[in-house]
Amino acid sequence: MLELSSIELRYIVNHINDKLLDGYYVSQISGITKDSFTIKLHHSDHPDIILMISVKGIWISKIGFRQLEENNFVKNMKKELERSRILTLGQLDSERIINIKFADYDGNIRLLICEFFGNGNIILCDEKMNIIYILTPLEVRHRLLRVGMMYVPPPSRGLDVFQISYSDIISEVKEENTNLDVARWLGRIFSFPKKFSEEILSRSNIQCKKIRELSEAELLRIFANIQGLIDEVLNDTKHEPVIILDEENNPIIASHRKLSNMKDLNVCSTDSFMDAIDRVLTNEIMNIGKKIFTHEIDKKVVMLEHDLIEQDKAKQQVLAKSDSIRKLALELMQISSSSILDLESLLKKYSGKIFLEKGKKYLQIMDEQIPLEANIPKVSSQLYARAKELERGGEKIDTLRSKILTEINDLKKRTSIAEKNLKFKKQKSREWFERYRWFLTSGGLLVIGGRDASSNSAIIRKHMTDQDIVFHAEIHGSPFFLIKNLNSTSNSIEQDDQNILETATATISFSRAWREGLSTADAYWVFPDQVKKGAPTGQFLPKGSFVIEGKRNYIKGINLKLAFGVFKEQDSYNMICGPQNSVKIKSIIYVILLPGGIDAMNAAKKLKTELIKNLDKINNEKNDTLIEFLKQTSVDDIIRLLPPGKMKLFSIEKGDKYI
Repeated sequence: MLELSSIELRYIVNHINDKLLDGYYVSQISGITKDSFTIKLHHSDHPDIILMISVKGIWISKIGFRQLEENNFVKNMKKELERSRILTLGQLDSERIINIKFADYDGNIRLLICEFFGNGNIILCDEKMNIIYILTPLEVRHRLLRVGMMYVPPPSRGLDVFQISYSDIISEVKEENTNLDVARWLGRIFSFPKKFSEEILSRSNIQCKKIRELSEAELLRIFANIQGLIDEVLNDTKHEPVIILDEENNPIIASHRKLSNMKDLNVCSTDSFMDAIDRVLTNEIMNIGKKIFTHEIDKKVVMLEHDLIEQDKAKQQVLAKSDSIRKLALELMQISSSSILDLESLLKKYSGKIFLEKGKKYLQIMDEQIPLEANIPKVSSQLYARAKELERGGEKIDTLRSKILTEINDLKKRTSIAEKNLKFKKQKSREWFERYRWFLTSGGLLVIGGRDASSNSAIIRKHMTDQDIVFHAEIHGSPFFLIKNLNSTSNSIEQDDQNILETATATISFSRAWREGLSTADAYWVFPDQVKKGAPTGQFLPKGSFVIEGKRNYIKGINLKLAFGVFKEQDSYNMICGPQNSVKIKSIIYVILLPGGIDAMNAAKKLKTELIKNLDKINNEKNDTLIEFLKQTSVDDIIRLLPPGKMKLFSIEKGDKYI
């Protein structure tokens, strides 16, 4: 189990702060388990950041989580933090404590305090450090943490590893019990995990020694290697990140590089230290999730397996009893002409006996009682009949055993399905423009467009520059589209027919014209300085609307037609919807869409099914990962890219990137 050290936490804090530019705010908080959750940070011009927080640590995650169990702490925290700006994120000295400061629109300050020692804890405080909510109330000798009380950090342990000097080490050596082991001493005064203490001693070429045995030269080497290790962990350029795998290849330990005590372990490299932390701690959450999902099932399986063992025992007892009774019956047949005395002698062999009850004689063997007749053959026949009854009972036990086995297998299948469902999807790092309609023209220019009134407004107010060209259509419900960084001289624009046509096609295809089932429509483009963000005096403009002044450059009779494609970028797949030619150039495979036909929900389902079916027909191993991507893609993600209204899936085509 990974336990983050104070040095590794400092690296995480620095890494997150490098990405936390001004303007990030909390757009969503989602609970996962009772002691873990995600905070989604949003910025208008930069990719979203997913902060994962649990009692084990804090990190930037690329994994898509879903809720596994109720989290009341998160329910309360959402009311305090959602929509607030994140101001600072820092570490308390060299303690394993992280403080995150937020401010809402009214300027109210909230502090989220994350403690990553012991069993861990998460506390939300106001600006005066009064506790508003706490994950786990605490009452120990030196601390009392409850709602309404002031937050008090734990007493400091040892030295601040980030402020240490050589004289501090000398002072600690003089004050310490000189018989203490060096590795334990390093762990005590710096709160180092075992892996770091052993690494420092290995680099310092010091065998297991007591403190009193250390020379000044060795102490100097220890000091130098502490400094070196800190610098190594905090500096990305010195990382060679690895993950330690268990026997089943599950990630269990993350490290900035392979340490000396990892020589005999199953080690694999990874892209970054943050990625290693993400994979290991996510695996721990997945394991918790599996236990949550399968706890009741596992309990039932254990009970049924116990019943199975009892059934096996019962069957063995029945068969043993049947066998003994059958053997006795056989021998009785052989002495059928003999006397009762011969019978009593035979019964001793089978631990049987004859007893008298209410004036009647009974034969008892293996807890079975049979009335004893003077006619020995009749007794033998009765014994045979009882043996057969017992054997039929054994068959009934087999039938019941088969039902139990079937139930156990069904429960184990449910467990397997639950575990399969817990294979969380890796989240892509999305670019800022992916929150809008977007595509790249065949000329390689970025085009963005509005989805609704809010995004229309954001595109014009936040993203329009003097180098862009603005597109709109004279139809109610038309989005605004921008060709980013197209030369702003009218001569060069008028010569750029293909980029203009593709953007005009997107403008009318994502407008109300599609919903109304039109086959053609007109669009126009203007320069940014023609778009006025304020309404004329005495007039009102609805949200997402702007005044256009001056000449409008029309493109008339444009066919409404789009394409939905799948493309590969670096090591991951993504989807795009836009004009056919721009999608074709970028995509592996794409579908041509026309207005009319079936609604977006059914179109998305059919689109997904048809793409998978088409790829499945082609015997190409390289298609397997693309098929798996499509299978894992939600219908909602596809709908988000499609135009508003009904559509026909006209044809499936190979893109220019088809392998």
